[in-house]
Amino acid sequence: MRVPLPVAGLPHSAHLTVDECVDPPGKRLELREEGEPVAEATIGRPVAGTGVLWWISVVPAARGRGLGTALLGSALDLLTGLGAREAILYVDDAPADDPERDRTAANGMYDRAGFTEVDRLHSFTRRP
Repeated sequence: MRVPLPVAGLPHSAHLTVDECVDPPGKRLELREEGEPVAEATIGRPVAGTGVLWWISVVPAARGRGLGTALLGSALDLLTGLGAREAILYVDDAPADDPERDRTAANGMYDRAGFTEVDRLHSFTRRP
């Protein structure tokens, strides 16, 4: 999925910690509440104007409060500040019957932020 940057209108996370990360090279954003991590994102340094959102996650107990959207807004703004003109991300489409890996809420968040699908990778298993 991809979105042109900057993206207007997204909320931002308050009290966000941003650290350098080595693998992948970029930045790790972390949101804590009462000293405990509740959400995190990892972004890659932009290359040729394209930044990557490698990871975004909110712990189950903190979901449904807008933390993911606020973290996404902060991550995209940080990518813009690093020189990205677009952001890309990869979504693992898990089966709908797997509640641990359900991507429905995340996909809705990306749609509302203006991301559009640009390609789809279909995997398969070769049987002997």
